[in-house]
Amino acid sequence: MKTFKTTIKKFMTITLIGLAILLFNSCEDPFEDDIIVPDSSSSEQLISWNELINQLDLKSEIAFVQNGESIQNAIDAALPGEIIYIEPGTYQEKLRNNKPDVKIIGFSITPNDLVINNSIENNIEILKLYDQKSIDDFLKNQVTTNNNSDFTRTELGAGIVHYQFNVQMGEGEFDIVRIHRVIRESRPNHPIPTKGDVFMVHGAFTGFEGTFFSAGMESSDINAKTSSPFYLASKNIDVWGIDMGWTMVPDDSTDFSFMEGWGYEKDADHTLQAMSIARTIRGITGQGLSALNLLGFSSGNTVAYAAANIETQENDMSKRHIKGIISVDNAFKVQNGEDSGCVSAQAVIDEISNGVFQNTNGQFFQTVGYLAHELPNELSPIFGDGSTTNIQAFRIILAMDAFGFGFQFFGGDFDTLYNSDEERATRAVANYSHYMPNQLWSEIDAVNCTSMNVTFDDNIGLISVPILYVGAELGVGTAGEYTSGLTSSTDITNHIVPGFAHVDIWVGENADNLVWSKLRNWLKNHQ
Repeated sequence: MKTFKTTIKKFMTITLIGLAILLFNSCEDPFEDDIIVPDSSSSEQLISWNELINQLDLKSEIAFVQNGESIQNAIDAALPGEIIYIEPGTYQEKLRNNKPDVKIIGFSITPNDLVINNSIENNIEILKLYDQKSIDDFLKNQVTTNNNSDFTRTELGAGIVHYQFNVQMGEGEFDIVRIHRVIRESRPNHPIPTKGDVFMVHGAFTGFEGTFFSAGMESSDINAKTSSPFYLASKNIDVWGIDMGWTMVPDDSTDFSFMEGWGYEKDADHTLQAMSIARTIRGITGQGLSALNLLGFSSGNTVAYAAANIETQENDMSKRHIKGIISVDNAFKVQNGEDSGCVSAQAVIDEISNGVFQNTNGQFFQTVGYLAHELPNELSPIFGDGSTTNIQAFRIILAMDAFGFGFQFFGGDFDTLYNSDEERATRAVANYSHYMPNQLWSEIDAVNCTSMNVTFDDNIGLISVPILYVGAELGVGTAGEYTSGLTSSTDITNHIVPGFAHVDIWVGENADNLVWSKLRNWLKNHQ
C-alpha cells in the first residue's frame, strides 16, 4: 500500500509539473484572468497615488524621459515653467542644466533603480516613491492644487479596480474632463506590471462609462464578457479613458453660450492633456512613462486623428503622447468624398450663426431609448401610426437605419436585435447625454468639404504611428480603412467584424471574442 501511495504521489507530482510547464509556455495564458501578478517593489506603497497627484502640477507643460532616452535633449527643448519627469533607468550623460525655471523630477520605485549622473548639481529632484520621508519632503515643496476632485475608487472583483476623477482644463464651468482608469491591482492603489495600454475616447452623446465600461449594464453585471475595459484589464492591459466636459452638461440647461467655438481642436487638446496626466500617474505607480495607444470610437475617432494631427507639429518627442492609433468604426476622411460633407456641415453652421450652439440629437435618442426600455409594448408617440410600439420604434430608428443616419447603431430588424441584448441596448441609449457642441457636429462633416477650412486634418500625411482600424460590417465597415492609408504609417492593421453594427462592438454578445481579443493582442504587440 505504501509503495502504491508513493507511486501515485510521484505520478501526480510529475503530472502537475507537466501541466505547469504547459501553462507556462502557453502563449494565451489561459488562467491569466485569475492570476494576481506579485508586485516587484521592495516595500508597501506608503501613499495612495491620488493623494500624491493632488499635489502635482498637472496643468504645466510636461515632458517625459524614458529609460534610454536623453535627459539633456528634454532640457534643451524645455520652455520656462515646464516639468520634466524621468522614469527609472541609468542615465550617464554629462548634463548641463542652465534653466532654473524648469522643474526636473525623477521617479524611483525601488532602491537603486534610478541612476542620474550629476543629478544634485543639475537640480534634479529624485522622488523615492518607496520612502515616506522622501514623499513627505517632496510634498512640503509642492503647492496644493486639488487636481483630483470627485476622486472615486471602485473594486469590481478579480482584482480589477475602476478609478475616476475630474480635472479642470480651463476657466469655464465645463472646461473640465473626467479621467478614468481600469486596472488590476495586487493590493489597493498598487497596480500590477501591465502588458500594454490604451486611452479610450468615447463617441457622441455618451462618455467612457456609457460607451465602453458599462453601457446599459447594472454595476453588479460588469465582467470580462460585458465590459471591454474590464476584459482588457483582466488581460493585464492598463485602460484609461476620458469624459469630455460637454457630457456633464445637465439635461435642464438653457444657456449654451459656452459651447460657442467648441470643436475638435478643443476636444483633442483636452485629450492630450489627459494623456499627459495618465502618463504621470503611470510613472508614479510603476508602469513607466511611455506614450499611450489612443483609441477613438465613432466621433471620438475624429478626436484621435485630430490629436495625432496636432502632435505631428511637436518636434520634441518627449512631449508626444500618442504611440499608436486604434480607429474604431468611423471614416474620418471619405474616399472620393471631397465635397460630401458640404451641405450637412453648412446646415449646422447656419444654426451656429443664429446662436444655436448646442446639438440636441442626444435628447431625441434618449427619448427613444427611454420609451423602449420603460414602456416597450405601448404604442410609439414618435410614429403615431397606431400600430408601432416603442420597442419597434427603437429597432426602426437605431437598428434598421430607416431615418438615414448613415449606419446602424445595432444590427437588427423590425422584430429583434441580432447581436445585442435589447434590455441592455435600450437602457444604454436611455442614458445618453442630451447635448453636445454644434461645432463638433458641423466639423465631422466639414472635414470632407474642401471649401471649408478645418485645421485638424492639415497634417494627416505626417502621422507615422502604428494604426489598427476596427470596423463593423453593418456600421462604417471598410470605409474607415481609407483614412489610415492617407498617413505615412507603415504599420496598419484592419479588422472588420462580420455581422456587427456600430455599437455592437462594445455591447454585442461575443464581442469579447470577435473584437476585444483582437484589440488585446494588438495592444500586447504595441507596448
